[in-house]
Amino acid sequence: MAQARTTMLGHFAIWPESVRGPLVERHLATWRSAGRENQNLYDKVADELRTAPATPDVPLIVLTAMGHDATQAHLWPAELLGEINELKRRLHAEVAAESPRGEQRVLDDAGHGWLHEERADAVLQAVEDLIIRAR
Repeated sequence: MAQARTTMLGHFAIWPESVRGPLVERHLATWRSAGRENQNLYDKVADELRTAPATPDVPLIVLTAMGHDATQAHLWPAELLGEINELKRRLHAEVAAESPRGEQRVLDDAGHGWLHEERADAVLQAVEDLIIRAR
């Protein structure tokens, strides 16, 4: 967590000091919670997904962040991270293909953890496109 805190403080360096600390602590708390929840991922959640009904015919856009992610780079060696990213790309393509109106958008210039900040334009465009398609 100390290494993650240091990385995040650098990431949020442009934020005002009064906001930066609480923002970093909130992210770290979320990661701790996610780590505990991750214990259920491979049994309970996976079982729910396997037995779920077919994906409804609704517009779906899956954003796949394939760019450098400093946090993930600290967690895994480059070769393993490359394998993880390729699996992620294929998994996201499968998720998009599950919906009759699904689409995958691969973003090579954003990391997984910060997609919403590094490519806010792509996130907003996807939301706008979904609204248009839903109409």
